[in-house]
Amino acid sequence: MKTPVAEIKVNGRPVASLFNERLISVTITDKEGVTSDTISCDLNDGNPFAAIPQKGDTITASLGYLETGLAFFGSYTADDPEVRCLPYGMTVNGKGANVRDQAKQHRSRHWDQKTVKDIVSQIASENGLSPIVDHEIGAQEYEWFGQQDESDLHVVERLARRHGALFSIKDGKLIFAAKGSGKSASGKDLTEVVASPANIVEGTCRTNFAYRNKYKKVKGRIQDRGKAELVEIEIESDVDGTAEYTLPEPYADEGEAGKAAKSKAEALKSETIRTSVTLFGDPSIRAGAPFRYAGVRPGIDELQFIVETATHTISKSGYTTQVEAKLKPKPASGEAKGEGGSPSNGDGAVGEAPSGGSAPPTPTIPKPVAPIGQGGIGSR
Repeated sequence: MKTPVAEIKVNGRPVASLFNERLISVTITDKEGVTSDTISCDLNDGNPFAAIPQKGDTITASLGYLETGLAFFGSYTADDPEVRCLPYGMTVNGKGANVRDQAKQHRSRHWDQKTVKDIVSQIASENGLSPIVDHEIGAQEYEWFGQQDESDLHVVERLARRHGALFSIKDGKLIFAAKGSGKSASGKDLTEVVASPANIVEGTCRTNFAYRNKYKKVKGRIQDRGKAELVEIEIESDVDGTAEYTLPEPYADEGEAGKAAKSKAEALKSETIRTSVTLFGDPSIRAGAPFRYAGVRPGIDELQFIVETATHTISKSGYTTQVEAKLKPKPASGEAKGEGGSPSNGDGAVGEAPSGGSAPPTPTIPKPVAPIGQGGIGSR
């Protein structure tokens, strides 16, 4: 029997006497990408009344078990608390990303002979954030890159789409990580999540095969100034697809168009199979981690996923983690081909895109173990 524990602090101070002892439930949602992580705490109130958190207060949270310890989930900015009266209660909400207003303001500028890391690091610094940039992606250099009447956030999102990266803001850090790598931006491996009959909450496992989302090719366009027309290049996406996807915005050169088309091809393929399941609570499960099933069903066990959203909930019923995951992206196959059907080459050329391949083999299925029971809510 393990006892779930939640440790909550407001502005750096433990608030067990007026907070955790009244805790009805706490839910933390950890999301992949730029969407803010969130926390929501439901409390009993009254006798005496707890102080109402002010907008902008900092909430920190750790979840886990009394017997095995806690895992830190991060800091959140208090936002829109709700107070209930007769009977008395309070809901405290918080968001993970604390982005200055200036990051959302539109402006125009450009960079010359700068790497992705240079651009992202400058934007992070200007907005009071510490940059953590994937080494391989960050090393790619632009002869010219422009920000044209768009916000800093939009610029970084646009770079992420072009390079198949994930952009997120967590704990005062601007993270620019390789998508589907199963690694954090600092290069550390995220813990693989294995769902089996031993840790799945019965009746919660679903896998959806969205065949209509399959695209055979992704096309990127560049402006040929000599011919005064748009020229298309294409990347193979899914051999089972029939439709073609064309990126809406034109790019400066073949290299840019090829990178963007390849990134989109991988993203589209990852959307063809999605899965969701609720597991007995595990504080090590985080968005971006590798995910797979073991001993669940043939045709499902062999698939490799990436966790897109992990929702951790502790209540008087126990501790659960709901996982939403998408198919792990694989490199798009084929070559980036121009209008004449030949691969691009020369400066800024795309050349051959990495060939696709079979997914990594499924590791040996562990022997099922009996589920561990869970007690009521604990506090610190």
